[in-house]
Amino acid sequence: MAKPVFYDPRQSRWRRLRRLFDVLGVAITLLIVFFVYTAIRNEQLPSLLLPEQKKPYHALKEKEREKERERRRQAALRSHRKTKKPPSQVPLNADEGIRAAFYVQWDAASFSSLREYAHQIDLLYPEWLHVLNADGNVQGLDQQTYKYFNVVQPDGKVRSVDDEVMPFLKSEETGMEVFPLVNNFDETEWKPEVGTFLMNPEARARFRQQIDAFLASDKYRGLMVDFEDFAKKAQPGYLALLGELSVDLHAKGLKLYVSVPARDRDFDYAAIAARTDGVVLMNYDEHESENEPGPVASQDWFTKNLEIAKQKVPLEKLICAVGNYGYDWVQKPKKNPPANLKNANVTVQEAWIAARDSEVDIDFDYDSLNSHFSYMDERNLRHDVWYLDGVTTLNEMRAARSLGIKTFALWRLGSEDRSLWKIWDAPGDPSAPDKIKDVAPGQDVDMEGQGEILRIEARPANGQRTITLDSTTGLIIDQTFESLPEPYRVARYGATPKQVAITFDDGPDPEWTPKILDVLKREKAPATFFLIGIQADKYADLTERIYREGHEIGNHTFTHPDISNISKSLMRLEVNLTERLFASRLGIRSILFRPPYAIDQEPDTADQVRPLEITQDMGYVTIGNRIDPNDWRGTRSAEQITAAVLKDLPPCLVADQLCGSPMPWPIS
Repeated sequence: MAKPVFYDPRQSRWRRLRRLFDVLGVAITLLIVFFVYTAIRNEQLPSLLLPEQKKPYHALKEKEREKERERRRQAALRSHRKTKKPPSQVPLNADEGIRAAFYVQWDAASFSSLREYAHQIDLLYPEWLHVLNADGNVQGLDQQTYKYFNVVQPDGKVRSVDDEVMPFLKSEETGMEVFPLVNNFDETEWKPEVGTFLMNPEARARFRQQIDAFLASDKYRGLMVDFEDFAKKAQPGYLALLGELSVDLHAKGLKLYVSVPARDRDFDYAAIAARTDGVVLMNYDEHESENEPGPVASQDWFTKNLEIAKQKVPLEKLICAVGNYGYDWVQKPKKNPPANLKNANVTVQEAWIAARDSEVDIDFDYDSLNSHFSYMDERNLRHDVWYLDGVTTLNEMRAARSLGIKTFALWRLGSEDRSLWKIWDAPGDPSAPDKIKDVAPGQDVDMEGQGEILRIEARPANGQRTITLDSTTGLIIDQTFESLPEPYRVARYGATPKQVAITFDDGPDPEWTPKILDVLKREKAPATFFLIGIQADKYADLTERIYREGHEIGNHTFTHPDISNISKSLMRLEVNLTERLFASRLGIRSILFRPPYAIDQEPDTADQVRPLEITQDMGYVTIGNRIDPNDWRGTRSAEQITAAVLKDLPPCLVADQLCGSPMPWPIS
């Protein structure tokens, strides 16, 4: 009988085959290790030689998310609170001082401050709601289009005005209570039409119904009312509305707070207090943008306002609001003044940046105990800056406490001198003055130059101040900065007259990318495509077509995460995987990077700049996107998108927040 062809009693072939399998296994393992290593390893890309950007002012002659959350939880254990009672149920100005803060949507730094210091805030007044017409309709502001909308829709449904604050507070379990703020401010001016609404019972009833629906839409604890600059003859309607709201809210176990300007004869403080649960005295704006330059809240003026308020408002209803911001007044020339020349509201950090750029010393005025300085801008126009900071906050809180007032509210989150949080809970502590000597920079980003190429030129550094304390009054009577706090400084490059750059994000897309490429080819227009790695791999033929037809390709991460909420190692992995994909598919290494989500427009806060440190250190060039056509919303026609883009091209109006990087030349 013949032996089987593959019969191998000594298994010599198997030993050879097993050695082959072993070699293949080792090779595959080495390939996997090599892939992981190259995905993690940072390979430096070529850098651009860009000149340093700086304003031409002159003198008169991280950790990961869970670790950060745990840090905040531990900080909360050191809070000023002495009981676990809901803060709105604690008697005001009792031994347990309650702390409140105002929040605004129009400054991303406001959310950054809220996220970092939530454990030191008991009551939050977010500026979400507006009454701008005589009809009393409650409106919100769309943060993408900057257009107002009715909060309560015709079908009775409530449209959301916030997608950050409430989710954050629920996830953090801070115990903070939220009282949405309604005002008559339209981002540029106080609307006097609110006076007609106040005097119309039908309009007030409509307003109350809409407020009732809105407050029922989430875990809100009541309402904050801030109506200002309306005719005195409408004051009876104003008091009537407060009384009606008080009845409505108390029936549901909610509370009513109201903000009032200091020492304003139009307001009947006693009558207001009788109709509300708390009166927030806005103890600032002694001088404001429409006045002549001067202290924002001089110490004696501040204290006198409290003494007067105490005579009209019961102590158990009085909340003292302190400011942390300033004004930059520009001296208008008598002949041929430049167009759109306006005084500006500035954050404390913006004031420090102006002082640094102009190389002037900040003077702490002995009479008012407010900080100020002057400088000349690039047009040789004089500016006078006055502002309130951590020192004025300590002085004001100590003066208020001497009058029995222990409940405070901060205007506003995002604009403050961050050293104030060190003394916010215990301003009477003898060591409080020493705690504010080391000054952390604000959340603001110092943006210099013009264009969409972004480069970090300086990274945050603390400042140092020396102080002089009056041992008799306990007030700080002088402060001098040895060094100013330095925020991130990000330079912009690439602005070119009469030229625009067309870019496309998030592709390739099997439906739209081919159509876009057809149009670009027909019009002979080059563009840049910032591709998501996973999409570029899935639709490799489109990726190759984009490159083959002469367009630039940029890195938009591999899975499109929110890079402000991921670890550094994961961030590097996202970028490296995409770069390796481009190298394998196209044989290129792109140095262009655009971060996902809102950061791509322009980083507004330190939180948003921080991830860009990683990509810049890897050699990438960050490309911004100031003009967002909002085509991703899917509700706009091609004509509407085109009109919106053309409208937002430079030169920019001062109030146009959607406009691209300002340039002093026309775009055709």
